[in-house]
Amino acid sequence: MPKKKYIVTLTDTEREELEQLLRSGKHASRKVTRARILLKAAAGCSDQQIVEALGVGRVTVERVRERFVQRGLDAINDGPTPIIYPRI
Repeated sequence: MPKKKYIVTLTDTEREELEQLLRSGKHASRKVTRARILLKAAAGCSDQQIVEALGVGRVTVERVRERFVQRGLDAINDGPTPIIYPRI
C-alpha cells in the first residue's frame, strides 16, 4: 500500500476545538462528519477503518485529509457558496 501523502497531525488546541464542536450545539452534519474524520485520522485509524466507522466514502476521507493539510481546521467548513445570478 502506498504511503499516505496527507498525514493529519492535530495540535492540542485543534483537537480540543474539534471535540468541543462534537459536544456542543447544532452543526451541519457535513461539518460534524469532517471533524470526526480528522479526529480518527489523527488517532492513527486507516482510511478503511474511518470509512467503516463513519459510513462515508474513501474519497471523502482522502479529501478531508488533503484539505486539512492545506488549510488547517478550515477544512471542516464548506467552501463559499457561489452566487448564481438569473439570466435576464
